[in-house]
Amino acid sequence: MDFSRFKSEYPVVLDEQQEAAVQAVDGPALLLAVPGSGKTTTLVTRLGYMLHVRGIAPERILTMTYTVAAERDMRSRYAVIFGDDEAQRLEFRTINGVCSRIIRHYERKLGRSAFDLLEDGARKSAIVAELLRSRSREFVSESAIKAAQTALTYAKNQMLTDKELESVEVEGVDFPPLFRAYCKLLRERRLMDFDDQMVYARRILLQYPDILADFQARYSHFCVDEAQDTSKIQHSVIRLLASHSRNIFMVGDEDQSIYGFRAAYPQALTGFDSVYPDAKVLYMERNYRSGEAIVRMADEFIQKNRSRRPKQMRAARGGGEVREIQVFDRQQQYSLLCSMARGCGRETAVLYRDNDSAIPLIDRLERLGMPYRSRQLDSLFFSNRVVRDISDIIRFAMNPKNGELFLNIYYKLSSGVSKAAALEAADGAEYESATIFERIAAMPGVSGWTKRQCLALRTHLANLLGDSADRAVYRIVHFMGYGSYLEDRGGDLTKAELLEALGAMEPSPARLLERLEELQTIVRRGSGESRCPFILSTIHSSKGLEYDRVVLMDVADGLLPKAVPGAGAPQDELDAYEEERRLFYVGMTRAKNELDVITFKKQDMPSTFSEELFPREKPAEPQGRKLRAAPLAPKPRAIPDTGGYVPGARVRHGSFGEGVILSRSGDIANVAFESGRTVRLSISAALKARKLSLAR
Repeated sequence: MDFSRFKSEYPVVLDEQQEAAVQAVDGPALLLAVPGSGKTTTLVTRLGYMLHVRGIAPERILTMTYTVAAERDMRSRYAVIFGDDEAQRLEFRTINGVCSRIIRHYERKLGRSAFDLLEDGARKSAIVAELLRSRSREFVSESAIKAAQTALTYAKNQMLTDKELESVEVEGVDFPPLFRAYCKLLRERRLMDFDDQMVYARRILLQYPDILADFQARYSHFCVDEAQDTSKIQHSVIRLLASHSRNIFMVGDEDQSIYGFRAAYPQALTGFDSVYPDAKVLYMERNYRSGEAIVRMADEFIQKNRSRRPKQMRAARGGGEVREIQVFDRQQQYSLLCSMARGCGRETAVLYRDNDSAIPLIDRLERLGMPYRSRQLDSLFFSNRVVRDISDIIRFAMNPKNGELFLNIYYKLSSGVSKAAALEAADGAEYESATIFERIAAMPGVSGWTKRQCLALRTHLANLLGDSADRAVYRIVHFMGYGSYLEDRGGDLTKAELLEALGAMEPSPARLLERLEELQTIVRRGSGESRCPFILSTIHSSKGLEYDRVVLMDVADGLLPKAVPGAGAPQDELDAYEEERRLFYVGMTRAKNELDVITFKKQDMPSTFSEELFPREKPAEPQGRKLRAAPLAPKPRAIPDTGGYVPGARVRHGSFGEGVILSRSGDIANVAFESGRTVRLSISAALKARKLSLAR
């Protein structure tokens, strides 16, 4: 069968770039596929081409995917086109699954027993907690355990040397000794975790050439999907397996590499042809998912990254609408999103950087009884040390003779109390008539400054019980010294700000503590509204998905992106910022028809990303200076006439109602709507989507 007959016999329609990818079978090849370019369809079709046109036995092809879900999806999609019998003969495996097979083969061939796999996540967490407690002898929070586990995974997947281990930072943890102790403990208990599977599989392939030869004899062709999410050690295993046949087909997009914290290694894509100098580098640049306005803006945005291949995403269709919606602060943002949820009749996904962002929104939606859809949130917000500290301070205000709580918090406030004085005052405090801070203030030898601080804190603690919950949190952070304590230790206040947002809905700090317990149960169970069109998701979880309308929330420096490097920033900060840009790009390209970006008018919440996407209007030229008019370029017929949309014109928008154009810079206009919202939108995109008209 030749390719022409193959295309006519099977129900696949390919563009010219997809056809080139399908026929790239021999030798090393890298396929860079932009969002919405039909990557999975192309991969599945390529497998059919290999079987039906090239005559390669399905058992000789190993396709490696990033997740078990992707493995199942690819097999089922192959079965739809080419039949279930063939699909069952093909091998689709995760890279961890391949490493497990290498270890099992080693056991059979050498008659040895490998370590047992530590499959139980709770058991692994218990081991890490045990090691952390043995070092700090303090309470170990869930968030600290999770951070340590993430760092352990990162170190193994990046194959860090002893020297490189020293640069890994985990808050409150001396990581290199923890890493060595963890590896030693697993060896002593004859255990290996999922990351060790790759460490040991790679070691086996390097130390036992006959085992490597067995796998190379079995498989002649290797395909790697989602290669941008694959780690350094995984790429090393793949290169070893493919080193004999060199028939390696790697598929990915470094612009969508957003799992740096899991040791994703996009450099394997940018440096592919340095490993394989004779490699073909193929592109799939046509986006079939998103409207033209969305594709154009997303492509211009990601082009600013330097660590990428030179490719340009193009739209396969017109339309699409991108808007900036400005609100004053996060509280107004939550109100806006609740209004979007009310009566939401079409698929709308609210995307955010991390799960913490969703908690105040879920709180409001639950209070209002509005349906929404979200998976169980893996949120460590409730066990975070900042949330725990502020909660303990509130509990201490409710019981100012509790010695245990006092010893947890006294040094985190502006008290100036020594450890010896704290221990003396806390001992038997529940039996004394005076509060602990009053006892310290009355101690002989305590400085006048410490006495004044203790009495001031006593007054603050008494007063915050009468505050609204948000005011109480603000008092703790800004008046009682907790904010200074955090900043001195390099912490950030974002968790405290979220507590304030939650507190705005509660009448008292005591009620806030109750609500935190309620919310912890709510977010961990997820929403059962499986068909609800109003969807909440992190950008990470939305990868590979698409939605009719996407709303990106919390778009402000410090939230999304997490940090903006200054001039002369070190390379690791620049790399982290490029990943933040990739994350935002992935969020943008989930949208099929509409993309809304929520930003803030509040002065201390600027957004570097929104400034790029929606350039602010430049100051007017001084009067009396002559301006030279630029020659007018002929208008393409596809672009509607936007001439009447000038400042002062009244307009009608399909989603926002009637409003007035406040200002306009090029195609971007600021429109104040009667609903109270100020929205920045593209005039031409709104007209092409038939969303905007002049009001009569």
